[in-house]
Amino acid sequence: MKRLITVILILINSMNIYAQDMNVEEPDVQAIDWAWAGQRVWFDFVSQSKHQMIAYYDSSRQMSVAVREMGDINGGPWQYHKLPSFLGWDAHNKVEAAFDKNGIIHVVGNLHANALVYFRSTEPYDPRTLTQVSVMVDSQYEQQMTYPEFFKAPDGNLIFKYRDGTSGQGKWFYNRWNAKQGNWTHLHESVLLDGEDIRSVYPVGPVIGPDGVAHIVFVWRETPKASSNHDLSYARSRDLVNWETSTGKKIKLPITLSSGEIIDPIPEHGGLLNGRTPIGFDGNGQALVTYQKYDANGQTQVYLLRRENNQWHKKQVSNWKNSRVELDKSGALDLPIITKEPAFVNKQNNIVVSAVWRDVRWEWVLDNKNLAVISGGPIEEPLPKSIVKYDLKNDIPLRVLPLMKEQTEPSKEYFLSWEALQPNRDQARADIPAPTTLRVHKVLKNNDK
Repeated sequence: MKRLITVILILINSMNIYAQDMNVEEPDVQAIDWAWAGQRVWFDFVSQSKHQMIAYYDSSRQMSVAVREMGDINGGPWQYHKLPSFLGWDAHNKVEAAFDKNGIIHVVGNLHANALVYFRSTEPYDPRTLTQVSVMVDSQYEQQMTYPEFFKAPDGNLIFKYRDGTSGQGKWFYNRWNAKQGNWTHLHESVLLDGEDIRSVYPVGPVIGPDGVAHIVFVWRETPKASSNHDLSYARSRDLVNWETSTGKKIKLPITLSSGEIIDPIPEHGGLLNGRTPIGFDGNGQALVTYQKYDANGQTQVYLLRRENNQWHKKQVSNWKNSRVELDKSGALDLPIITKEPAFVNKQNNIVVSAVWRDVRWEWVLDNKNLAVISGGPIEEPLPKSIVKYDLKNDIPLRVLPLMKEQTEPSKEYFLSWEALQPNRDQARADIPAPTTLRVHKVLKNNDK
């Protein structure tokens, strides 16, 4: 049975608001390139000022970049450049792209516990001047890199984060780019998160809240198997340098298992999954953490945490039957339950929590006062039909990403789509699917309705 559309976490929240406030016409669509469809590897789609940039793997698995300047309603022509890096079968090896404040392009990707793969342009907004850079800050900490990510700090500076080490044994570095001097430096004197050479740690965030405070949520893992995840934890910061607990207690860096704030002491083999702990906010700006773990009967359920009255309040949101997800596996997993969308507040000031179960999207509405579940159940996919129509009648899911406007905010207007198979635990398949068309969609508002 064909899987439903898979959408990265930042898309759904954007589209919920979009679906409420906008009527959709047929979008303008541009075919960008043939793309690799052998497994889901996340691409990137960002903008700064009048420029848009896509980083992806083409049909030959080659890392590629396309940039255009938006000169009119249709945008200018795309400039393409192919980079000397080729994808294998590892679904971890996403590609990340960013502009600095001067328009210099940065591209990192194809990393899963291997040495730095990084390209930087010599001219603003010109992908054809991208050249490979062998060292970002210190090569001794850039030999086993995974989970690269660019993001903008509250002050607008470009930050790059990554894990150094392996699954079950790793630590997290944050680098800061100096656009004037043209160099990277470590943001912290030590590392931010440290598994102390005996475990690994998997953060989500930083996510900047309504008050400008950065929040991260993280889980600890003892082995490469996902079943060894444990102890959902939290920290916050006003400057990304100095970190504290939810009570304001300063945390000395690096944050370790013993020094961090554990907000749900889930044991190993408790059903906790790394990378599935999105952070949202309620109407008062309080952090909302969605995650999944086993209930008292051993079934996987969706939970929500909120800080209130000087403590974390936990609520079981779902009540599924026969929903246990076995996590005694390593590699990128094809999972029946996905919690990747941040909880948010709807127009009625109630909290909305989302998840995907067996390819069907579910939503629950919770009372903002006491987190009581008001309603819940499966809902229709919120994507416009004019994008969904490119979901071909095959067994390959359509992937959809919103443009990240100014590299910080998901767009309601521009989207990137392509088809790609589910992960295969980073192993080769017996057959290679045909390439898919990578498209940019411009969704229009219908002012006549």
